[in-house]
Amino acid sequence: MNSIIIPLNAFETTGFQHTMIGKIYEQQVHGVEIRRELMKKVDQEIELIAEELKTYPLFTVYSAPIELWKENGELNTQELKAILEEAVSLGAQWVKVSLGFYQPQSPMADLQQLLEAFPALRLFVENDQTSHGGNIASLHAFFDNAYEVPVSMTFDIGNWLYVHEQPQEAIKKLRSFVGYIHIKHVIKNSGKLVTTAISNDSNEMWKDILKGFSHSIFKALEFPIDEPEQIPGFISLVQAAEQEEVQ
Repeated sequence: MNSIIIPLNAFETTGFQHTMIGKIYEQQVHGVEIRRELMKKVDQEIELIAEELKTYPLFTVYSAPIELWKENGELNTQELKAILEEAVSLGAQWVKVSLGFYQPQSPMADLQQLLEAFPALRLFVENDQTSHGGNIASLHAFFDNAYEVPVSMTFDIGNWLYVHEQPQEAIKKLRSFVGYIHIKHVIKNSGKLVTTAISNDSNEMWKDILKGFSHSIFKALEFPIDEPEQIPGFISLVQAAEQEEVQ
């Protein structure tokens, strides 16, 4: 096994996410990232996924498109608690959300108290594609103030480009908080940023960014993948890039 996780939004699934679990397990990856935004019948689909994970025991990340902090700076308690409860039902180990509208006066004690009720889960906060939740300064201020809270960062390589932040600057400021990386390649097509699969092109930014982190850190391949059978090839690309650094 390796430290690679496959998010299920990488595939254009026409059915429920649970149908992909076994196919991903066969590719010898470390884990799977379940995406709440792909669910149409949440309770039913969580039950189906949980059953599949009993058969195919993959490390599980539960990703939900909610913001940790409301516009007024208060904790998004109701939604976060619901997501944490769903993660427990799934049997997930990690939960991933976005930062939201963190402010210096945001009540960190409220977050710590809520997470204490879910000791088996680790919370991750990702840099998203919003100006308020994806900027380096806000993320650094949050993590710097959350030193007593069991929370780590998901470093999404491509999202920095959407908010006009410099990835290398983000590494300098945020590296010590990062426990999970989303790998992708982002290009500009007809004036719009588009996520594409990684390749062996030496000019692709993801390779340089990986050099800023330990090889053992968990990594997700969050880009379009046509078939699960392509996964080993992409893993080899990541491993080759890391080996280049060693040499």
